[in-house]
Amino acid sequence: MDVLLERQWDGLRSWLAEVDILRYRDRASGLGTWTLGDLVAHLGYGLRMLTEVTAAPAGAAPMSLGRYVGAYPPAAPTIAEQTSGLAAELGDDLLRGVDAMVADAWRARRQISASVVLGRRGPLTRDDYLLTRLLELVVHGDDFHRALPEIQPSPVVPDAAVAVAGALSAAYQERSGRPPTSTTPPLPWIRLAAGRVSSPDPHLPLL
Repeated sequence: MDVLLERQWDGLRSWLAEVDILRYRDRASGLGTWTLGDLVAHLGYGLRMLTEVTAAPAGAAPMSLGRYVGAYPPAAPTIAEQTSGLAAELGDDLLRGVDAMVADAWRARRQISASVVLGRRGPLTRDDYLLTRLLELVVHGDDFHRALPEIQPSPVVPDAAVAVAGALSAAYQERSGRPPTSTTPPLPWIRLAAGRVSSPDPHLPLL
């Protein structure tokens, strides 16, 4: 999971540089009032959470990834406010600031040796916590691509999309008691699971 997480970040970061994302920082992201500049800041915000991770208390039972990400919606207003504040704080140093946060995150990640860790929403396995960070990069990488459809190809690494689609499929089955109708190709399923595309399914979105 460590390798895949870094590969997805490297691919997304290279894409942001190639498109000169700061030219588009004021374009709507499709996520409420967030601009693409806000979304860039959110990438750093999400990975910086790795610096907060600690070993879970002895005997703590890890929760499933589905339960963990199911706790995201109540935190959305706080996350949105902190993200917008971070984007304003970084200003013209947006990319440099995000790069610094990611460098700190990678250093922290390499020091996480516990098999069960404590995230903001409870204990989960180390790999599942890294998978939550990968999910952020894949979902938001696709958000960038949908906001800039004229720029090809997508910044989402195919193997990362497959891993995230599989994790969201398991989360869906945990919630509904049955597997989703289809998870291939992965990105259309990820968009449904993440609420980027509306669905009449009462078990969606998962995030």
